[in-house]
Amino acid sequence: MGYVPLILALTAVCALTIYLLGKYGSYKRQRVSVTVAVFIAWYFSLIIVFVLPLDVSMTLYNKCLTQKAFDNSTPTNGSLECEEPGGLVPNDTLLYMWRIVYWTAQVLCWLALPLMQSYVTAGEFTVGGRIKASLWSNAMYYIAYFIIFVIFIAYAAMKGLSLNRESLIVIIVSASNTWGLLLLVVLLGHGLVDLPRQLWHTAATEYRLNKTFFDIDKLSTDKHDAEDSLKDVYREARTVLNLLKNEHSLRGKAQTIVSRFPEEVIRELFPNRSGADFECMGEVDRVSATDERYLVRLHTKAIDAVHLYQRTAAHWRSTMDRALWLEEVRQAEQTGALNLPGGPSLIPDPLRKLWHTKARKPFTQVLSILLMAMTILILLSECTFFITSRTLSPSALIIQTAANGFHYKYTQLFSIVIVAYLCACAYFTIFRLKIYSYYHLDHHGNTDENSLLFSGMLLCRLTPPICLNFLGMIHLDSHVTQQKNFGVETQFTKLMGHLDLLPVVAKGINIYLPMAIIVFCALTYYKLGTRLLHAMGIDQYVADDHLSMDLVSAGRALVNLERNRRSRMENREARHSAFTQRVVANATDRLRSGMRREPEEDRRPIVQEEVFEYSNQQDLLIDDDTRSSRHPDSAHFFDDM
Repeated sequence: MGYVPLILALTAVCALTIYLLGKYGSYKRQRVSVTVAVFIAWYFSLIIVFVLPLDVSMTLYNKCLTQKAFDNSTPTNGSLECEEPGGLVPNDTLLYMWRIVYWTAQVLCWLALPLMQSYVTAGEFTVGGRIKASLWSNAMYYIAYFIIFVIFIAYAAMKGLSLNRESLIVIIVSASNTWGLLLLVVLLGHGLVDLPRQLWHTAATEYRLNKTFFDIDKLSTDKHDAEDSLKDVYREARTVLNLLKNEHSLRGKAQTIVSRFPEEVIRELFPNRSGADFECMGEVDRVSATDERYLVRLHTKAIDAVHLYQRTAAHWRSTMDRALWLEEVRQAEQTGALNLPGGPSLIPDPLRKLWHTKARKPFTQVLSILLMAMTILILLSECTFFITSRTLSPSALIIQTAANGFHYKYTQLFSIVIVAYLCACAYFTIFRLKIYSYYHLDHHGNTDENSLLFSGMLLCRLTPPICLNFLGMIHLDSHVTQQKNFGVETQFTKLMGHLDLLPVVAKGINIYLPMAIIVFCALTYYKLGTRLLHAMGIDQYVADDHLSMDLVSAGRALVNLERNRRSRMENREARHSAFTQRVVANATDRLRSGMRREPEEDRRPIVQEEVFEYSNQQDLLIDDDTRSSRHPDSAHFFDDM
């Protein structure tokens, strides 16, 4: 029994989760409860992905032991003995771990995380008010879940299923996995085709550059809308604050609303702030300002406006930086000279230049071909895994061949690759969903709390169905492959149960639903969805369309303006730095020259000489007689008196 591989896997997954949470989230700005909940959701989801291959190898080893015991024979050749895989742990230990991981993830994704999502976006000013608003906003979803559960119970009772504790648990798990499989069909149908294709397009710098120009032009509209929305909400909040006097009981809540707007954002949007910027007295009357429900709604609008602006601004900066970098790369591919951004790096600059100018394109093309081969392998396995007369699934054939040779480390490696690729395709589609105003993951800690919670909820809901689908592909679900009579099953399957408990699920989802992935893959391959949206007037990038090329030209103009602006700022900073250096140098020279002065000059007495002041140049030409005959000056006229 070796626990070392299991402990190493759990530690590596923990380190990966901390890295991802630090990359997308911000420990300083977000709530501690949000950080802990998202960490647990991501960590437990990744545990299922990376520990399931160990469960697969242990199951194959148990299958070998069962077959040896069934044959009642002990072979003399040592090579035919069941070799123990590395990292073997007791079955009970793995089963207990699955129970903790799975049920914690299910409680998070169906109860805790939705409530926390509503809590962080609620506009109430107290903790109790936010909890109440969160419960109220999720009440409709919980009612819908309860109705679906009652329908499943009634259907099971009609089919004569005994409704004991174990059956109720299996029904709950089946309902959750059914929802996940329905969503998984759409996500995999898109990701299995689009992920290798996007990687192939990554090798084409011109295509990536035009696509980035297109995204910038579309994003500029979203950026202006977010700025206008934030300005309107801020003006309204300042108007309410001006209406409420210091002695009013609601003024503290108005101040809380105004404090939601970061000072650096207000300085950027209102560079010359004055009272005229906040003269919206006609829009907000005193009666509305003194209504607490109105302040709650205004607080919610302020939270949403600030989050939307920060996400859009972060996306705008990252997209603009990518466009400027791609232009540098395109020029470097022609000239061979590349200006590398950033400070010192562990990788030498010559190797970095070689990668970006020469090696990146063939590497990404080869990787794209390998991923496309993986896609074909998975699609063939999805279409053939339910055939039980003989093994036709390529994934099952590979696993069985490795297991028959007692190469359990290869079974684990192949299982990790397949499950990781399925998760990558599914999550790749999620991250590219066009729900940017609600959900988006941004690098450098710019992701808001709502998006982090939403991502954790999706990972917890989709990871178990992906793993169950994988176990069916490699013929380790005994209820899918009943004629094989393996006699053993994975500890993960023991916990999850089998979807054939309900006939409608067994006959429909287990067989026909995976085949529907082929249909969605065909739709994605021919870009029918993109062309349909483009025909409906929704901007989609189509390389051979003149409207898309117009948007590309507009985006290129915006990038040129941004480059000129940054160039002027760099020149201004360079001139300011040079001027500062000259001033400091001159001051230093004067100080040094003053220290070298002669001592006599320092002790020389100051003699005040008589100075005559003349009003103009003509007074210098007037003689003394003429000057004495003139009218005396009124200055000092009464001094003698």
